[in-house]
Amino acid sequence: MEGEQFIPATPPRPRFPRSVLVVLIGIVLTGIVGGIVYWQKREILPPPPAVSPPSPRPAPHPPLPSQPSSPPPPPPITQSSPTQIASVAAKRFAQLENITLEKADVVPKIPEYSLPLAVKDIANYQKFSQKFRLSSGALSLLEKNGFVVIPTPKDIAEQEGYFSRITRKYAYPKNNFAAYYSVLKDKDLPIFVTTDSLLHYYHIFFDTTLMKLERDLFYDDLWQMSKELFDSSLQFYNTSSGDLKEAAKRNVAYFSVALELLKPKEHQVAGDATLREEYCSPGMEPQLCEELIDEMKYIYGEKVSLKYFSKSDLRKYSFNIPSFVQQEVQKELKLIADHKGWDNSPIFIYKEDYSQYVPRGHYTKTEKLKNYFRAMMWYGRMTHLIQGSDQLQKGQSACLNDGIISAYDAKIQTLQAALIANELSQSTGIQEKWQRLYVITAFLVGFSDDLGPHEYAIALDALFQDRISSQLQDIDKKYPEIKNVLSSLPFSPKIYSGLGQCGVASPEQAKTVLRNTKGFRLMGQRLTVDTYLFSKIIDPYSGKYTGNRTPRPFTWVKTDLGTQVRGFPRGLDIMALFGSRRAREILRELGDADYADYEEQFSKLKEEIDSFSTDDWLQNLYWSWIYVLKSLLAEFGDGYQAFMQTQAWQDKELTTALASWAELRHDTILYVKQDSLRAEGAFPREKVKIVGYVEPVPAFYARLLTLSKMTKRGLERLVPLGELEKLKIDVALDGFVQILEKLLGISRKELENKALTEEEYDFINNFGEILEEVVKSVAEGEFGTDAVQTTLVADVHTEGNTEQVLEEGVGNIRTLVAAYRIPDGHILIGVGPTFSYYELKQPMKNRLTDEAWRKLLETNPPPEPEWVKSFSFSGQ
Repeated sequence: MEGEQFIPATPPRPRFPRSVLVVLIGIVLTGIVGGIVYWQKREILPPPPAVSPPSPRPAPHPPLPSQPSSPPPPPPITQSSPTQIASVAAKRFAQLENITLEKADVVPKIPEYSLPLAVKDIANYQKFSQKFRLSSGALSLLEKNGFVVIPTPKDIAEQEGYFSRITRKYAYPKNNFAAYYSVLKDKDLPIFVTTDSLLHYYHIFFDTTLMKLERDLFYDDLWQMSKELFDSSLQFYNTSSGDLKEAAKRNVAYFSVALELLKPKEHQVAGDATLREEYCSPGMEPQLCEELIDEMKYIYGEKVSLKYFSKSDLRKYSFNIPSFVQQEVQKELKLIADHKGWDNSPIFIYKEDYSQYVPRGHYTKTEKLKNYFRAMMWYGRMTHLIQGSDQLQKGQSACLNDGIISAYDAKIQTLQAALIANELSQSTGIQEKWQRLYVITAFLVGFSDDLGPHEYAIALDALFQDRISSQLQDIDKKYPEIKNVLSSLPFSPKIYSGLGQCGVASPEQAKTVLRNTKGFRLMGQRLTVDTYLFSKIIDPYSGKYTGNRTPRPFTWVKTDLGTQVRGFPRGLDIMALFGSRRAREILRELGDADYADYEEQFSKLKEEIDSFSTDDWLQNLYWSWIYVLKSLLAEFGDGYQAFMQTQAWQDKELTTALASWAELRHDTILYVKQDSLRAEGAFPREKVKIVGYVEPVPAFYARLLTLSKMTKRGLERLVPLGELEKLKIDVALDGFVQILEKLLGISRKELENKALTEEEYDFINNFGEILEEVVKSVAEGEFGTDAVQTTLVADVHTEGNTEQVLEEGVGNIRTLVAAYRIPDGHILIGVGPTFSYYELKQPMKNRLTDEAWRKLLETNPPPEPEWVKSFSFSGQ
């Protein structure tokens, strides 16, 4: 790790008045919070700025989160305080003082049954087998492990579940958990409530909330912010000269690209044909279709379409590219539209991976979300670099030790960033829009991995008393000083996202590349713990390949120089580092640990992760989601159900955690910074009450309960009231919290071997309808049944040598059959839905969308991971 550590921020929880939004926090309160934040910041995240150039400091040895220390006084508020307020408020706010981790302590006391299990010992097997047939292979695994996972039988998967009045479509159990549970009830099969379904429904809340915020709030904020910054850049261009004029010109081009990406195109505007596609189901009578559309137009007016822009949008969001930047802007837009991969940016000069601009995740659902995705990707990836090389001429780019672009172009890009930061810090209107977008997304995902507006305001405050127009005209004269201040700021990017397409052959070279890619991003992509780990568990940190197996392991890559290295990480790496002993065993079994430095590097990273406190894991929703998954990676011992004590169950829970992690990456694909590198027998006759069961993992329900409360209260504080009411998330999350509280109580009683009440058994039996009602208001109302489907995919890593990406996918729902002992001593068998998970490589120019992934699953599904064979049977 060469002295570099990934340590999360863990300041005390700020006390915000309930009635005041974080985005409008006063100066005094923010100054206090800022001081606490400043003290606690670690190397993982850039600290809030000091008000003068930071002096050199010794190598950091911060106290561990559990160790007390005294913070210094808060930094004073200065000329750039509006920007600082926005940034400081955003840097740390997710830990709310009235959110505590629910207790899950319980001593498990369930009497074990012996494995292998004889089906004659299952009290309800004879009745069960009349309704649900298990093949001999599946039955063998059930007897061996006490549970088995199989493809969902057609009579369940293809049976119509609940009917959506809004989309006029049925939900089907093959990819809808609530529909699955409802069909089980209809078939009078004992229901086994799985953690998979709860994780999926949290994903729905998270993803749908983010979609609505982006569509109804962020898109317009981004447009207005971009337009105001464009106008100021154009004005400055017309009144400046020399290098400042060139910097202003490039900013005009920079914002022109964003505005062109955001603005509606003619083919994106709703018309009769698109409305028929949107509202009329196949086979509907033409007259009925037209009557339906007319009714929808009458009710909703110009907002009749949820997928397309309106004609008023076309007028409102109009923009024309200035003639003097037309050529370079059009070239940039073509590269983005073609999205073929690496090419030199006409505006930024260095190489950019244009395949990243393909809308994917939930961003394919509407035309507005597609445009928002491309524009935010532009702002999130393109960097105004600080460092330039004296060996390069103006307009040249190469991966050299002293820079990626020329010294001249680095100067212009630094001046560009300074002008943007100055305008943002002086304009309340721009500030509010930038702040709202950044603060809410930081709460959801995390903080930027790059320098941003407030860091650049430091340099300006250090050199100018009053940043008035006349002084800014001379800003280029102080460029060397500005560069020195920026270069000395004690934080640099931790993730190399591929800027310049630079090869990295050693940890030292990796440091050089990260130093040379330090710079300004207006809305930089976020540093997350899993991406950080991905970047540190592959080449150049893992060493050369030492194995000899054929075929080569999944992670193996041969570089352009012929070196055999670990070019791909795996989801298993993440879960192993998060505590799954089984994941680490599988990595070794599959040869994915056969690299010279892998074990040493793994140990270093594991030590870092193990040092995190509970508060570290609760710093934002992204980290908290991962903390929930960690509860599934534990090994269950005496007192738990017999099937939970098997290695096969560890494999199944590992698969569940990986699938949920894939959903997390899917939901945040735009914001997360992606790393880059090149039956027979006699049966019981006595009458037995057949009841369902809840997967008994109290720690899981406790953590997910905490996350759900944190989500609701955070959004209440960060989102304007009117927009919060549109989201409908508060009612849905209240219902989800009640479900989780009930499941937490039931799982405790189950582990204590106590009988459940009739009301609790009814809760399990009606679980499908309960889930359906909770999620309907927030998800189905506007995005239809597609919003609750399990089939989704996300690319999480780009490998430069092979020009491939690592895709993490969730497939159709599979069926879990498990044998559980109930308090009266009988063993019953029940059924529940569970995730299917896939990991595959894909050419970077063909990054998968959800739609393409679903088609692939139907026509040519990839193989499931090797380890699922221990618990899963797909044969006859």
